[in-house]
Amino acid sequence: MPDVHSLNRRTSVFVNHICWVTAEDHLYTLDKPDVEDYDYLSPHIYMEEHYYGKSTLRTRSLLSAGRRVTAGDLALIAMESLSENAEQWDVLILAQTYPDRYAMNPPLARILESTSWKVDYPLAFSHLGALAGLEGIQAARWTLMGDQRGALVLTEQRVLESGVLTRQGCSQTGVPGERSDMAVALDLSKEMGALEVDYMGKVSMNSAEGRSISEKVGSILEELMKSCQANHVIVQSSLASRICIDGEQQLHPVKTFGIPHRDYQSGDVWIQLGEQLQNGSIRPGEHVLLVAWDGGCLLSASCAFVTRQPNLSKLPLHSEIGTT
Repeated sequence: MPDVHSLNRRTSVFVNHICWVTAEDHLYTLDKPDVEDYDYLSPHIYMEEHYYGKSTLRTRSLLSAGRRVTAGDLALIAMESLSENAEQWDVLILAQTYPDRYAMNPPLARILESTSWKVDYPLAFSHLGALAGLEGIQAARWTLMGDQRGALVLTEQRVLESGVLTRQGCSQTGVPGERSDMAVALDLSKEMGALEVDYMGKVSMNSAEGRSISEKVGSILEELMKSCQANHVIVQSSLASRICIDGEQQLHPVKTFGIPHRDYQSGDVWIQLGEQLQNGSIRPGEHVLLVAWDGGCLLSASCAFVTRQPNLSKLPLHSEIGTT
């Protein structure tokens, strides 16, 4: 049996609005060695050289209207759409794993300084990788009280050309396929909303040694789907590409979706969910199992019940960016 934790249903968190913006690799350009903001980037380069023995590292830039876009900028784009009808957030949870381009001035501080919104309780966490997308639901469950309104914001930007996170401790590590950067913002509450989301817990694949990754994941998903009563399953794109057969997911008779071309890291399952809600593949009255993967041995799962269609905003990159 897989090591499954916290499979009992918990207090729900409701999602009313999903906003997302993506930044694929082809939009980036490589920096010159004498790039003007090298002082901001030098801590990243030093860490890679000193701790990982890497050399001749190059950094890359995402440019919009001649300006460099940071992870904080991507987060702000998503938050601008999310906060059209809000001047105050009771709780703001920001999650990222990769370091921001401006190492000495993290995104949460810049967002709070540069916007007119008031935030009573800001919170940031890091180093969770793709799991942050669903572990953030647990953080919101702990943090939101009563009729408070909150925002969960996920943002990732890989500044180093060769920057790839790895996870240790499992027999199968590494993430195949292409990753893309993104920001996702969710409007959250504890009382009512379009999506009722229950955090189900983390699952370790360590206890299933000697089996293929497809067998491990299949066994875990079957148990999770029974608990969720799932009509649909959305799996982290990089994991789906590892367990596909003949180009399609072969997980369970329950409806699963095709394998996306790119993995959007901590925002991946939310972007997939938003797109499937937009095209009508997922409808009100249905349960959706969401499964994030850290690239190694850990899965994180949540169950979303669609009470009604939430607000959905797929946003373009634009030049009106305020945190840099």
